[in-house]
Formats: sequence, structure tokens, C-alpha cells
Amino acid sequence: MTDPTNPVPPDQPTQQADVPPQPAPFPPGGAVPPPAAQFQDATLAGPPVPPVPGKRSNARAWIVGGIALVVVLCCGGAVIGAFNGDGNQDPKSVAAASASPSSAAPTTTAPTTAAPTTAAPTSAAPATTEPAPTTAPPTPKPKVIKGRGDDVVRIRELSELSVVKFTCKCTSNTVLKSDGDGLLVNEIGSYSGKHWINLEDDSLTTQFEIEASGSWTLTIGTVDQLATKALTGKAAGKGDDVVVLGGDAAAAKITHRRGDSNFVVYAYSLESGEGGLLVNEIGAYSGVRPLSAPALVQITADGYWTIAPA
Repeated sequence: MTDPTNPVPPDQPTQQADVPPQPAPFPPGGAVPPPAAQFQDATLAGPPVPPVPGKRSNARAWIVGGIALVVVLCCGGAVIGAFNGDGNQDPKSVAAASASPSSAAPTTTAPTTAAPTTAAPTSAAPATTEPAPTTAPPTPKPKVIKGRGDDVVRIRELSELSVVKFTCKCTSNTVLKSDGDGLLVNEIGSYSGKHWINLEDDSLTTQFEIEASGSWTLTIGTVDQLATKALTGKAAGKGDDVVVLGGDAAAAKITHRRGDSNFVVYAYSLESGEGGLLVNEIGAYSGVRPLSAPALVQITADGYWTIAPA
């Protein structure tokens, strides 16, 4: 009811009590929806909802709503007819019949439990402070050079103490010189002997000069390869030689016999590097000289010689 004492604003439509709203007119040629009273059931009907003021109802929404209502009523009638037609039918089968034929029961996959994997305990190797062993490059074999008569032999520059062995089947003057150490051999006739070279840092040999009247052989190698070993501290020989003298003596008795040329002895300690000239005589010799073993000894002689701890 409209209160006559409360005038209605001009822009608000006047609403009368108990009068349902009328739907908006349909466009010409449009489909007319069936009256709602023919499809509504008493359980589905409700109070009419007034339209929003100032807006027109959408005809397409009414059509969609009417079709949906028809589908609901038809499906509901089919279910009710199924119950009335067969009183003995199991309600569960009726419910299954009313369900969509495309809906299948969900498949449940049993969970698979993987067996736990137990890792075997690993024991770490204890760390060691020992340095990794280093393998030294192999030492080259002694170099052997053969010839006849006078010659000049060039070699690669040697950077360490070395030993040369020279033999000559000669009948006249025999000479061997080094551009680093000077005169090594000066004899008449056949010769066989050893000499060290490169003892000093500023006397490195790069070539040899040979004077010979016959065939000769020059061998170049390390001290370990060519030197004579006398590990007990006693040594004996004839002619020129290089000896590694063992033992721990502080002095040595040195002899020379059956020789009438120069007899020269040099010795250097292998532990301290100290040493020098011990003997420089002509002909026979016998004496005791300070010599700290182990030592490297160079002997120049034309007779028989001996060295022993004193």
C-alpha cells in the first residue's frame, strides 16, 4: 500500500501490492516461453521475485531457465515412474539407472610402497700427509762415439758432473782435450783411462778435440754409470781412473809404484763438497793424506796405485 502522506519520488516506479511483475515484451518473431504455471511443481514454486528497478529482464535468460525447468521435471517424472512400475525393484538399481550412463565408478589404485633402500656405510680413507711419489725420468744410457785419427766431437751441453772413458789403440802421441776442462790425456802409444768433467759450474763441456794415430772410442756417462765403485773404502788400479770411495775414514794412505810420470790425486767429500788436490808427484809415491770419506776421487797415473783408510 502506498502511503498518501509519503509521496513517491517521480523517478521511482509505483509498485502495487500483490501484483506480480510483468515480463518485458518479446521482440517480434521471437519464441514465446511456455507459461511457468504449466511446468512448475508445488515444491518448486516460490514467491515471485520483483525485477530490479530501472532494468529490463533478459528474454534469453527466461528461455534458458524454462528449458532447464523442463529437463528437471522430465527427469523427476522418469524416476517416479520407475518406482511406481516395479515395487520390488532394488532402490540401489533404480539409483544406478537414473545415473548418467557415461559415469563409471572411480578406480582406486592401491598405493605402492617401495622398500626402503639402506646405503652401506662407507669408510673414508684417512688423510695422509705423505707427498705423492714422483718418478724421475729415466737416465739416458752412456753415449758411445767411435772414430779413427784426429777429430772434433761435438756434444750437447752437459749440465752435471759426468765421466768420460777414452781408449785408443795408438802408436804415437795421444791427446784428448775438452773445451770446458782443458787437457785430459797426453800420452804416447796406447791409452785407456777415465776422467771427470764439468766439476766446476763455469767449465761445461760442449766438444772434445782428439789427436790419435789409430782407432779410438769415447764414452760419456754419469758418475754412477762409469765411475769405479769402492764402497769399502779400499781401491786399487792402474792408470787414470775416477773412484767413488766409500767408508767413513778421515784420512787415507796413498801409494804409487812402477810409474815414472806424473802422479796426481784429487778428492772431494760427497757430504760436504770440500776437498781438492792431495798428491802431485813424479814417479813412485807413498803417504797419508787427509781424505774425508765417502768421497769422489780422480787419479792420474802411469803405474799402479792404492788407496786405503789410514
